[in-house]
Amino acid sequence: MKEIEVNGARTAYLEQGSGDPVVLVHGLGGTATAIFKHLLAPLSERHHVVAYDLRGSGQSSVTPGPYTVELLADDLDALLAATGLDTVTLIGHSLGGGIVLEYAATRPDRVRAVVGIGAVTGLPEQGKEGMAARAETVESQGMAAVAETVATNGLAASFREANPEEFRALISLIASSDPTGYAAQCRALVAMDVTERLPDVRCPVLLVCGERDQASPPAANAANAEVIPDVRLVEIADTAHIIPWERPDELLSELTGFL
Repeated sequence: MKEIEVNGARTAYLEQGSGDPVVLVHGLGGTATAIFKHLLAPLSERHHVVAYDLRGSGQSSVTPGPYTVELLADDLDALLAATGLDTVTLIGHSLGGGIVLEYAATRPDRVRAVVGIGAVTGLPEQGKEGMAARAETVESQGMAAVAETVATNGLAASFREANPEEFRALISLIASSDPTGYAAQCRALVAMDVTERLPDVRCPVLLVCGERDQASPPAANAANAEVIPDVRLVEIADTAHIIPWERPDELLSELTGFL
């Protein structure tokens, strides 16, 4: 991973491959190399791939809050400028999906296409309350207090049972998050509402959701698809929120066709 100072934060990122630029943006509790571990090499065979750790995650710096989706989109913009990338395809998972849709809506001339994987564009009231409570929990008790529950909800039961080592790996990934950065990202999700800007996304969009996703349920994706002008919606059966781990082959097939 390389490091660069952009928008007041130290950002860790990697670059590999050549071709049209594709930028990968992870979500809450993830890192670039962990969440996209199955996608990086295949995408790099045809594309110039950039993946980075969000502010507050992984090897990037933890800066004082509050974080907002607008700030995180500004971070992305600063990284693209610093690495000399102009018009790009953006692929975002979870919170990262909300970030790339926000970016595409507000900077349409910079985006060729967008993929939202389990993209979260806003939370219902109950979800906001739960996310705010989670932020307080990790600040007071540490990441271990939520890691197993979050990992359990993030993976379909069938996947957890068939792949116990991957389930444990996700628990460890979440537990290794910095609680201050994680809490700040939780609060960014509480405040986030990208939904109202979705009609401004003019580039082609692919939304991929899991049938059993609780964070980005199929109904929410269907509602988002109704207001995005140029969109394709794909639902993957018996899959929860961590689609890049649960169904990498199906996801890659969809990505390849779309790109």
